[in-house]
Amino acid sequence: MPTPALSLADITAATQALRETGSQRKAAATLGISRRTLRDRLDKALTHKPLYAGRVGVFRREVFPVPKKGVARYILTCAQNNTPVHKGFMDNLEAYAAAVGAQIHISTYTYNHNAFGELSTKQGTKKTQEDIWYDERVLPYRSDRSIEIAPALVWCGEMNILPTAVEPLSGLETYTGRKSGVFPAAKLSMRSVASVKSEPTKFNYTTGTVTQRNYIQKKAGLKAEFHHCYGALIVEVDADGDWFVRQLLATDDGSFYDLDAFASDGVVTFGHTVEAITWGDTHAEVVDPIIAAVCWDEGGILDQLKPRYQFLHDLVDFRRRNHHDTRNPHLQFKKHVQGREAVEGEVENTAALVVNKIIRPRTETVVVDSNHDNAFLRWLREGDYRTDPVNAVWFLEAQLEVYRAIKDGRDDFHLIEWALRKKGVPHEVRFLRQDEPFLICKAYGGGIECGMHGDLGPNGARGSPQSLKRIGRKANTGHTHSAGIYDGLWVAGLTAMMEQGYNIGPGSWSHSQILTHKNGKRQMITIWSGKWRARP
Repeated sequence: MPTPALSLADITAATQALRETGSQRKAAATLGISRRTLRDRLDKALTHKPLYAGRVGVFRREVFPVPKKGVARYILTCAQNNTPVHKGFMDNLEAYAAAVGAQIHISTYTYNHNAFGELSTKQGTKKTQEDIWYDERVLPYRSDRSIEIAPALVWCGEMNILPTAVEPLSGLETYTGRKSGVFPAAKLSMRSVASVKSEPTKFNYTTGTVTQRNYIQKKAGLKAEFHHCYGALIVEVDADGDWFVRQLLATDDGSFYDLDAFASDGVVTFGHTVEAITWGDTHAEVVDPIIAAVCWDEGGILDQLKPRYQFLHDLVDFRRRNHHDTRNPHLQFKKHVQGREAVEGEVENTAALVVNKIIRPRTETVVVDSNHDNAFLRWLREGDYRTDPVNAVWFLEAQLEVYRAIKDGRDDFHLIEWALRKKGVPHEVRFLRQDEPFLICKAYGGGIECGMHGDLGPNGARGSPQSLKRIGRKANTGHTHSAGIYDGLWVAGLTAMMEQGYNIGPGSWSHSQILTHKNGKRQMITIWSGKWRARP
């Protein structure tokens, strides 16, 4: 005898039971039939009409309170179904959470349809299979909900991003409105989202994962396996409501750094130094005094983290005779009124910043060849000292030095180095030439290139993060002022003022700096409200 078709009411009841419990047994009990009959009837019903479901509003979002005192900390990551956790990494996350008083939140995601059947949704939502499971170590921390964990920062635990997504943050720019968002995903990514000038820059982050590699061995799966990241984010929220996000990226043994802390074999130690800091573009003429103090004053970031190397990008702004301004008489007159025309004076101010604030005896300071530094050489090629009496003598001195270098065959002559040395920058500061490499952490994945500014792209094209990430070399760059993580390419922001005069309209700039640890793993730190981490 043929099985009678389910009524619309029966379909609705069964679907609601599946959504609320994720259990076919309970759904079948609702109808008084066996699970096998339920599956058979639903499959037949689905061939004739869609499921009846819907809701008026969006999902509910929790709001966590701002701590009244001290610092609230959250560790955010995700886990794949039917996949064991990386034991070493999980041990270290739990140890670090205990050491710093952090809550752990783990969002779950589903993948690998071929191996486990129809697993296209989170467990407990819509139509799922009972053979979906998650490692028991994940369950106490499971967090598949939307939470505003800090003012204007949302944990999007409800999101279910395929681990094979090439751009996991694509299309999510407006998902949290004007609030920054943390999205659970196995591939590490970070993007700056443009904001109007009256609002702070918005960031979207992904987390990395605590579960092992488990991919279909086809092109998409193999690519995702390569980019699989054992990682998490730590979020600090202080009593002012300011929040700070950093990456916790593990090596294959599960160990990771966070600032001066190191978690390994379930033990957390403090007081470690970092391998390098790549500062956001300096533009010394318009450096932000608050940011400069946070970075380089006594007891600031540099003194606390004690890097082996520090990298400076766009050290000289060359604002006083920048080629972009030559046809703007109003701006030229403004410089005249402000007494900011003498290029030699700008070089002197830049040298003073380096000597008095930035250099440290224990840290090698490296100036990366950058487009704003090289605007000096362009000025010598295109400028006319005869119509620029303020700069005539300095122009001719620099021009003569360039001609002497050409005559003597000194191909390694570097104009900015010559100028800053004349104004007191010591020889301990290293100036890289154009296309000169500077690899750090060579023992880890071939090293990280720190000698590219980011303005030059492949084959003579203009540089961009999207083009430079394809060269297959891990790198720390600057140039765009918009912090981001693009596969192995990390981009710092700036230490200069956010308002540069030419950046009109909404912008995605931020005071973000790149930390590189001794194991080749990196963190992005962003300075808000004069702070680079939560203040107790």
